[in-house]
Amino acid sequence: MSEKTFNVIESVKAQSEYCKETGAPHFAPKSGSCWNCNKNIYEELPKEYHLYDGSTKTIMRGISVDEAKTQLVTGCPHCNRSYCD
Repeated sequence: MSEKTFNVIESVKAQSEYCKETGAPHFAPKSGSCWNCNKNIYEELPKEYHLYDGSTKTIMRGISVDEAKTQLVTGCPHCNRSYCD
């Protein structure tokens, strides 16, 4: 399993190029900063989940450079806000 690479500048460029090449609408914020939670969608940040048994689980969330190159970004991985509704 290869490690994901996170780089805001490269990811912003990759998503823009993906949208141009595929003709898809560019939903992601042009700067990468979510207008809802102010976190950058292209940064890997911890997200804490509270489980039913009272424990918590932390998962790293964010959109990698490779994901930005190959997938249409439609929402924030940090706050789950949709950009296309």
